Amino acid sequence: MAGIDIPVNADSHEAGISEPVKPFMGPMVVDMRKEPGSTNFYFYQNTEGQVVFCLTPDPPVWGIDNRATSIFLPMIARRMIKIMPMLANLKVRRTWRGQYPNTPDGFPIIGKMKELDNFYQAVGMCGQGFMLGPGTAELLYRLMTDTYDPDDAEVLKSFDPYRDFKGQEMFK
Repeated sequence: MAGIDIPVNADSHEAGISEPVKPFMGPMVVDMRKEPGSTNFYFYQNTEGQVVFCLTPDPPVWGIDNRATSIFLPMIARRMIKIMPMLANLKVRRTWRGQYPNTPDGFPIIGKMKELDNFYQAVGMCGQGFMLGPGTAELLYRLMTDTYDPDDAEVLKSFDPYRDFKGQEMFK
């Protein structure tokens, strides 16, 4: 974009959602244990009572193919039922595949670009966009209005568009 090479690649993940059921879950369940075909997964119950679930495929599926597969649902169902057997009779409403924009080190790219005046990047949230979005917006506002403080400057070091991308996010 704008003639600037940005190291972000699409990593495809599949997800699904159940029919609504009476509330029975507390916080999101995240399992970081690796099993054949996946590295980790999560599920939670939303405010409408639906159980939302997703897993990280292993090996990664790079690219922008949005077609759901027949492999995903049996794989995640086994993992979910192992943790919470009461999910065995839950009816799945639909599944889909979407992309996680990943950087080489697993950290977003946030900052002003040197190549163009007034051009800022906030990309590569690596599947954490909804969680990071509000804080990223506030940080960008302070960056763009030149009202950021020393704490913001420290945070921006990790997200610098010109950083050495050799680090690794801890849960990868």
